Amino acid sequence: MARYTGPKWRKSRRYGADLWGNPKSMRRSYPPGPRSLRRRKISDRGQQLIEKQKVRFAYGLMEKQFRRVYERAAQRVGVTGDNLMLMLEERLDNVVYRLGFASTRPQARQLVTHGLISMDGNKLDIPSARVRIGQEVTFSARGQRSEYFKIIKEEIKSRDVPGWLEIDRESVKGRMLQQPGPTDWDPHFIPSAVVEYYSR
Repeated sequence: MARYTGPKWRKSRRYGADLWGNPKSMRRSYPPGPRSLRRRKISDRGQQLIEKQKVRFAYGLMEKQFRRVYERAAQRVGVTGDNLMLMLEERLDNVVYRLGFASTRPQARQLVTHGLISMDGNKLDIPSARVRIGQEVTFSARGQRSEYFKIIKEEIKSRDVPGWLEIDRESVKGRMLQQPGPTDWDPHFIPSAVVEYYSR
């Protein structure tokens, strides 16, 4: 699966939000590029595109993959935008990030694809795998032998975990307690704008 490998801070500045889990990316509040283009008026359609791209880049999905997630969200009962964000938050790589096992989502995705993460005792190397309520996420046997595990075991003591997850910091194990709600994803995301973009 291809992924974005270009300048990440530039994307954060372009869309006006920290997309990579590094606040330093927003030290410059203005977008990149020539100054003559920075005050250009953005149409409603353009703003919807920006909101869609913000979510897509933050969770590390390519356009085709993101579109499939949206289509599945639209088929579910309930608010499509909330369903979309719920499905993104339940991804294994995102849960690994939310538990504090990684500093950023790209780093969490790398941990998963390298076989360092297990779910319910079984190694799982698929970042898009869905984590369900009650399932346990931890480091695999290979992951526990790595130098990174020793580092994260110390760092995780000072990292906060959202209320829909619980973590045992001594054994470095996490579990999903409940599904995340609208207050649990990043406030700079506007799911309704994503729905409007794809609805046209």
